Amino acid sequence: MEIITEAPEVTSFVPLIEHQSTTPASFYSGPPVLHYHSQRCKLILLESDMSKSAAVQRLAQASEKLNTLNGESANGGDVEAQSLVEEISVQRIISDIDVWVTSEKLLLYSPSSEVGISIPYPTISLHAIQSVPAPSAGEHQGLYMQLLSQSPDAEGGVEDEEEDSISLTIIPQNDAPPPPTTTDPDSTTGDHTPQPPTVAMFTALSNCSNLHPDPVNDEQELGGLQESALFQAGMIAPGNASGDLPPPMPGSGGWITAENMGEYFDEEGNLIGEDPAGENATLGVGAGSVRPREDDEDEAAHENGMTDETKWRRTG
Repeated sequence: MEIITEAPEVTSFVPLIEHQSTTPASFYSGPPVLHYHSQRCKLILLESDMSKSAAVQRLAQASEKLNTLNGESANGGDVEAQSLVEEISVQRIISDIDVWVTSEKLLLYSPSSEVGISIPYPTISLHAIQSVPAPSAGEHQGLYMQLLSQSPDAEGGVEDEEEDSISLTIIPQNDAPPPPTTTDPDSTTGDHTPQPPTVAMFTALSNCSNLHPDPVNDEQELGGLQESALFQAGMIAPGNASGDLPPPMPGSGGWITAENMGEYFDEEGNLIGEDPAGENATLGVGAGSVRPREDDEDEAAHENGMTDETKWRRTG
């Protein structure tokens, strides 16, 4: 996770409607696609998790300092936010958060404190829809996420995700209009009515997370092949990234030209490392014996118990 100090702009992204209606010039370059955008959301997190990430701590401290200057409560800045954590004092609520679900990263930005965080999708180990108690309507729906405080591709990996994870919940505005940036079939119900904001945010986050699969380490890529005795003895080799078999002979993985021909063939045109005359090859039984055709026919006839006389008697 990284700290951002510049507010994201809508013009910096490609709306999902435009991305789906046209063929992009390149699938590997261009601005990120904006799947969902919601303003003035609330962010709930535990105070014990704030120290696990410098970016999250910076966002919480900036919001707390702004609320203190405005004479508001540090637990959210309004009465409703205070009541959400009235029974659980270890939680912290940050108000006025803009959520940007893009194809590149998840952005959480506070326009009032002018600070935010950028969250890579592999860092999100879990996300789900959660019900949060509320005083007026009974309960709110929020998007619950579990973030890894350490990057999963860092050296040594993450040994204990339960201990090193950060839990936070995003609660969008109840009266927030449906985002105009999505036309995904999953973003509407069967009667073509817009989804609730939390459901739409969850769908956008799921689609973007699928674009960033978890990195695969060397042990997972080999599938435990390093523990094999045949692999350690050099008798077998792993395939390539596409799942094909390893190259069967030198040069099969690339072009053989006049410049590198000496690396693969000797002066007589034989492949280096191959037995050109087949001296070590094992031949079958009877190999090298030369017999005339008449002997073969007589031998076959006697083996079957037939001679010219018995053959004449049968056909006569």
